[in-house]
Amino acid sequence: MIWLSVAVTLLRELVRALLVPFRLFLYLPARHRWRARAQAALAAAAARRAGDGDDALRAFFAKRRTRKAARAHLFVSAGEASGELHAARLVRALAADDLRTSAFGGQALADAGANVRFGLSEHAVMGFFGVLRQLPLILRAYADFLRLLREDPPDLCVLVDYPGLHLVMAKACKRRGVPVLHYIAPQYWAWGPWRMRRYRRAVDATLTILPFETEFFRRLNVPAAYIGHPLLDELADSPPDPQAVTAVRARRTLVLLPGSRRAEIEANLPGMLRVAAVLRRKDPELRCVVPHKNPRRSDRIRSLLRACGADYAEHHQGPLAPWLAGARLVLAKSGTGSLEACLHQTPTIVVYKLRGWLATLGYHNILSVPFIAGANLIANREVVPEHCFSDDDGWLAVQTDAEALWSDDQRRQAALADLAEVRSRLGEPGATARTAAIVRRFLFCDTDA
Repeated sequence: MIWLSVAVTLLRELVRALLVPFRLFLYLPARHRWRARAQAALAAAAARRAGDGDDALRAFFAKRRTRKAARAHLFVSAGEASGELHAARLVRALAADDLRTSAFGGQALADAGANVRFGLSEHAVMGFFGVLRQLPLILRAYADFLRLLREDPPDLCVLVDYPGLHLVMAKACKRRGVPVLHYIAPQYWAWGPWRMRRYRRAVDATLTILPFETEFFRRLNVPAAYIGHPLLDELADSPPDPQAVTAVRARRTLVLLPGSRRAEIEANLPGMLRVAAVLRRKDPELRCVVPHKNPRRSDRIRSLLRACGADYAEHHQGPLAPWLAGARLVLAKSGTGSLEACLHQTPTIVVYKLRGWLATLGYHNILSVPFIAGANLIANREVVPEHCFSDDDGWLAVQTDAEALWSDDQRRQAALADLAEVRSRLGEPGATARTAAIVRRFLFCDTDA
């Protein structure tokens, strides 16, 4: 019976995938309306402090069910490494509570005390072809989840990021009356807002890590709460070594963050190195560093440095924080790394190199927000230069901004003031603690007081 449900779900998802081009075609006439909604949410969030507002999760807490067992049962799922770190922190924060936790994830969740039923995060799947390659594993994971819902249903299901499979799992929870809390809301406000109807039906509440996201989801009738950005927790818990930061600051350092994935590195690093070469001709003492967290990317980064003749550029594998905190300027591919640089109060330029005509078409016709950089979205104005382009001429505009931020002290001071505003808008650290408080209130409180 379970595998019949898996087969029906697979068929339904295949049909849904085949309909994506048609849904996109139907979305295009309405894209201006969606852009207006997104921009209204940005403006509303920028007008008030992070965390202000009433109890937007009241409808979620009303979903509380009478427990069938003496101990509360929590299920947590993480589909990739970064999500598993957030999930593991949450499980540790709840360790003192009288509950048992089952999970999909990996070793980090097991070390935190969860009973890991399936190693989902150890086989992270990205993209359409990645899904096809790992389809048997995904189907086994979903079958095991259905088995859990039938034999030992949790009192609450917390799904961390990873909206693809997690949305399918959330729908299964809905059919069986298991409440769903999505921790780290998907970026539907930027790409694919037509998916909001399905999302609203699948989850009972969503937790956001950027202030304007909360406005967007609430305006579309999804109970949402801003819990703060996990980067703030990381910076508070593991600040960069002051001596390491001082060592970086001893030289005028340019840091390049071309992206986390191989394709992103190949698309961005050569252009970034051209910008670095121009700056170096004007400032021969410039130090150029390409740090990266993932050791699996080191060989490719070094080969690209050789191919581009960038013998002056250094590659370092390991934590980014000392480099970001000590750099004079950061060139970063749009993403978490660029926001991390901004939170270290370092002048930053954000780039996104579009690959192929389909990405270019999507950027001009699907993107529903006016910015791609997280810092600009938080401030609802351009506080860091951002450049999204498809041909190599786009690097000339990046070069112009880099030259100004490298040598123009007045512009640098203005940039630092803007970054301080972004940091203030995010509020205080404590994303994990706030999420744990929401879970604890749902599982153990008998009233909404």
